[in-house]
Amino acid sequence: MTYDPQTYASYEMGWQLHSKAGNQRLQAGLYAEALQAYRKAITLAELMLMTAKQEQRHPEAIHAYVIACHNLADNLLKLGDIPAAETTLQQALDQVIDVMYATQYARCLRIEATKALKMVSLKTYEFYQHLEQPTKAQAVFQQAAEQTQKFFSQMQPQSLSV
Repeated sequence: MTYDPQTYASYEMGWQLHSKAGNQRLQAGLYAEALQAYRKAITLAELMLMTAKQEQRHPEAIHAYVIACHNLADNLLKLGDIPAAETTLQQALDQVIDVMYATQYARCLRIEATKALKMVSLKTYEFYQHLEQPTKAQAVFQQAAEQTQKFFSQMQPQSLSV
């Protein structure tokens, strides 16, 4: 991946197009084609997130990345590739937590990451509930609550402004 600050909008448009194409193919039961579209969407979401980190703006990029991971995980689950779906969700969790604690990034991005943590935690919870693994499902929520509490306890009140 190469960083080009001029192309955030094109990354975002491409992410939207590939996400929409993947969703249409998934709904049509064309899982292999959806997989290709979702993998492209993740690549573009990663570029969006990299740009957001570099430019210290575009905090919404973390949500695009999480949505791309959700979509891919759903598709992998439809294909019966449970380990890959679980890995994808775990990567989203890890990325969100990394962004939350990386003090070199803009505060607005770090705070958006806490919102994204809620989103990806819910998706991961539902994933484990679907697999009838309630212990893992509860552990995800506990981890998210602990990470969020730790994050906000480390933030100084004046630093919460974006």
